[in-house]
Amino acid sequence: MVAISPARVYDSRKTNPGPQSILSTGNSRTISVANQYDVNTAALVTADVVPAGATAIAYNLTVVNTSAAVGFLTVNAGGNTVVAASSINWSGSGATLANASVVKLNANREVTVICGGTNASTNFIVDVVGYYQ
Repeated sequence: MVAISPARVYDSRKTNPGPQSILSTGNSRTISVANQYDVNTAALVTADVVPAGATAIAYNLTVVNTSAAVGFLTVNAGGNTVVAASSINWSGSGATLANASVVKLNANREVTVICGGTNASTNFIVDVVGYYQ
């Protein structure tokens, strides 16, 4: 693994890289993890912080402003919407929680995030801390 300083690659509360919206039960979102964005302004900081050819990332996943009593997010390689395991779980509205993991990337340096639970929804943040080549 190539360790890097934490790099914000996605924040659903920001318009860049977008979309700016919560993720709710039964829905998924495929996002690029290639570029780093400023945590405050969402401006592009570093293009290709995860370089072309990377096969997986080590990341921190944060859920923010959860709704519903029970919910979870699953993170898979881009395009894979099968829920085989959860990446983070919450119980209760208004939670902010984080968890670290490793996930395979597709050839476009993307991951797919899937929301599950009972009428669950949340904003989420992905920060990359390393990548595999």
